[in-house]
Amino acid sequence: MRGLGSTVALVVVLAGLGAYIYFVDSNKPASGVEPNEKVFAAVEAGQITEVRLTTGGETTVLVKKEGGWQVAEPAATEADPTEASSLATNIASMEQTRVVDDNAADLAPYGLAEPRIKLAFKAEGDKSGEVYLGDKTPTQGDIYAMKPGTTRVFLVSSYLETTFDKKPFDLRDKRVVKFERDKVDSLELTRGRNTLELSRTGSDWAVTEPVTGRADYASVEGLLTRMSTAGMASIVADVATDLKPYGLESPDMRITLGAGSGQTVLEIGGTSEGGQRYARDKARQMVFTLDTTLADDLTKPFDDYRAKDLFASRPFSTDRLRITRATGGAPATWAFAKTTAEGGDTWKVTPDGGQAADVDRARMDDLLNKLSALRVTVFVDPARRAGLDRPALNVGVSYDGGKFERVKVGRVGTQYFGNREGEQATGEVDTAAVDAALQALDAALVPPAPVPTPTPEAPKQ
Repeated sequence: MRGLGSTVALVVVLAGLGAYIYFVDSNKPASGVEPNEKVFAAVEAGQITEVRLTTGGETTVLVKKEGGWQVAEPAATEADPTEASSLATNIASMEQTRVVDDNAADLAPYGLAEPRIKLAFKAEGDKSGEVYLGDKTPTQGDIYAMKPGTTRVFLVSSYLETTFDKKPFDLRDKRVVKFERDKVDSLELTRGRNTLELSRTGSDWAVTEPVTGRADYASVEGLLTRMSTAGMASIVADVATDLKPYGLESPDMRITLGAGSGQTVLEIGGTSEGGQRYARDKARQMVFTLDTTLADDLTKPFDDYRAKDLFASRPFSTDRLRITRATGGAPATWAFAKTTAEGGDTWKVTPDGGQAADVDRARMDDLLNKLSALRVTVFVDPARRAGLDRPALNVGVSYDGGKFERVKVGRVGTQYFGNREGEQATGEVDTAAVDAALQALDAALVPPAPVPTPTPEAPKQ
């Protein structure tokens, strides 16, 4: 009987426990997770119009205006739009994960007697709010927080420290220059006595000074991208009346961006003790140091912004070639023409005054590749003797269904020089590359091997 009584008692206890669990679970949200209470329940990020943030004794006031967020204090300037938006979003979404003490008698243990971060905001509809953030919990997962005028201490997630632990410099717009990238149509780089000027027509960049020529599209566009994202590492002086201490009285380098009649000028001076370059936007009185975004561009040779490939055409886009060779005897000229058919492309070559003949496709491809590989290694003074008045190689190319280009390769001694028709830019060309192109031309002129005639099969017995 005693054993039976124990069993009955155990069943009763288990039934009661089951009923309790059912009661608790039935009152939980469907997800099984209690929702955290919003710190500021009645505000949305888009409604916030002003934020006052004090961190480390420094206060920043941000105000949202028609043109975007502005820093109102400590100095009037544009705000970093990403940082300002992040502040508003996190204020509106901030949640208290747990209440630590409803009536804290001593705030010091929580770091709230002298809060590290003080945050206040105003929003549309006369809404406002404030919160103080103190120390992190021992597990580092949360931060102690409270609303001023209360003694209730609660926890918010520690990731908010990254968002709210910001000083005035962190929240201001740190772009070194402001310009509309797509409207830039000219670029001037000056370093010492050297100047490179470029202009854009449509999507094409060209060098206009010191000599005309094509620009390297990727290099120029890369510089514009870095200019548009370059930021200040620090502000040295909001108003600099003496530029000499920063090497900006006579800048080491100047980058000028033109858009129509407007210009934006970035001047780069000396190096700070921390190894960063002093700089300023010429339209402002501020002096700042640059972050590392533009570091390589400040020492890059200007020739890196000039196109070095002699040919703009590529093997697959070439339709016709006219080549005159004047090495090892009297000049000789050949015309190559491509015919596109369903079975593939075929090439024919016609010497001046001669008959058209087939060209081996593999050898023609090799010739086109070797010509396409010709590029300038070092640009030289266009007035320098380069043998271009009597070129060793003169190549005219029709490509892309109507475009045309002509390239001349001259020779002085053992050195080759290249130049594109209509451009002043002239430069040395690798000797081995030119010799390889000449050898490929010789090979392409050799008639292709005849296709063997199939031997008829003997009749079956």
